[in-house]
Parts: sequence; C-alpha cells; structure tokens
Amino acid sequence: MKEGNQMKKAFVTLFVFSALVLGACSDTSNELEGEVFSVFSWTPDIAPGDIASDNLNPSSSLEFDFKSSDTVDVRSGGETFEGDYSLENDTLSLDLKNEDGEESLAMEFRDFTPHEQNEKLYTGTISKLDIKTDGRHRVGSNFSLDGYVGFYKSN
Repeated sequence: MKEGNQMKKAFVTLFVFSALVLGACSDTSNELEGEVFSVFSWTPDIAPGDIASDNLNPSSSLEFDFKSSDTVDVRSGGETFEGDYSLENDTLSLDLKNEDGEESLAMEFRDFTPHEQNEKLYTGTISKLDIKTDGRHRVGSNFSLDGYVGFYKSN
C-alpha cells in the first residue's frame, strides 16, 4: 500500500512539474510588448542623478511602439514605419517596411538591457544598420554603427 501512495505522489509531482515547464515554454510574450520608448543618442555627460530619477526626460522625435510580441511601429518626423522585431537574449532586432510592405531597414541593438539605476531606461549599441532603400531612410539616418543609444519608457 505504501508503494502505491509513493507512486501516486511521484506521478503527481512529475505531472505538475511537466505542466509548469510546458507553460513556461509556450509563453510568446516579452517584456517589450505594449511599451513605447523614446529613443535618443546616449551621451556620457548625462548626470548619474538624472539617470536615477523619474525626471529623466530625453527629447526625442523618434519613438518605438512595441504593439505586440513581434510587431513594432517606429515614429519619426511625423511618419510611422511598421515592422517586425525580436528580442533574443540581449539583442533587439528590427525590420521596418516601406509603404509597399517591402523591407526597407534592418537594425540590431546589442547589449539591449535595462539600466541598473532606472527601470524605465534601457541602453544598447547599434550593431547592424542595413538601409535597403536608395541608401537613405528617415529612421536609419538617426543612427551610426556602434552608436550608444538610450530607450526611455514613455508610457
């Protein structure tokens, strides 16, 4: 009789553990979904006190609006560019489309992580900037390779 109870306990434990693991694996959301960020060039002269406060208000005409777990709207100069994104480990990748739905700009930000002094602030470094349309793109012209960038949650 004891062996039967031990087997039941072992089976229930294994079942609960399996359900938790499968539930975690099927989660397709990420920490950016539903967030809107003002994106700006990060300069080393930003005071540590400003970083830690809620008063950090970077002026930016560029916004990344993460609509879902894989779609983004990027607003710049009164125009909106739709695209797809992925966040894997600490690399944020964006593929923006033109008005014809063709890929027009591919960007990657490495070391995309929250700042340790302010949970609303993320930073990253531009590691890929591939402009596919006539060598110029309104969003792409805001960046240069290896540039350090700030992303501030505006919602």
